[in-house]
Amino acid sequence: MIKLVRLDYRLLHGQVVFSWTTTIGAQRIIIVDDDAASDELRKTALKMSKPTGVRLNIFSLATTLEKMPKVETLDENIMMIFGNTSTLRGFCEAYPKLKEINYGGVANKSGAKQYDDAVFLTAEEQKDTQRILDMGIKIYSQQTPNLKRINIERV
Repeated sequence: MIKLVRLDYRLLHGQVVFSWTTTIGAQRIIIVDDDAASDELRKTALKMSKPTGVRLNIFSLATTLEKMPKVETLDENIMMIFGNTSTLRGFCEAYPKLKEINYGGVANKSGAKQYDDAVFLTAEEQKDTQRILDMGIKIYSQQTPNLKRINIERV
């Protein structure tokens, strides 16, 4: 069962991943990022940074969508992490079953609008986010489980 869908450009990193996997009891992390899926060095680094005992898959968007029927049958708590809003939007459009998404980290870039300490959206990322919101999916910003949850209702 998918317990958490998270947007975080850092993918897997330190205490954030460990705190979320512990909180939701994640047994598997699925990273959905075309760049990471096609870069063997990056995949190796990501595999080394995963929590012990948690399975890790690193897939492109297309592969993830192909595998979703199997993912739905797994008897595991699953955390999905997307590296960017474009891939996340594409997933939501092709797989309209998500109810909510955690925006954990979107890098600050020139011209980006700040939504919290770690979420900055460019005009294009705002369009992707608004499209997701228009699908009826709730979006909230929350870095770690112990921090306040901030709903993002309009961009």
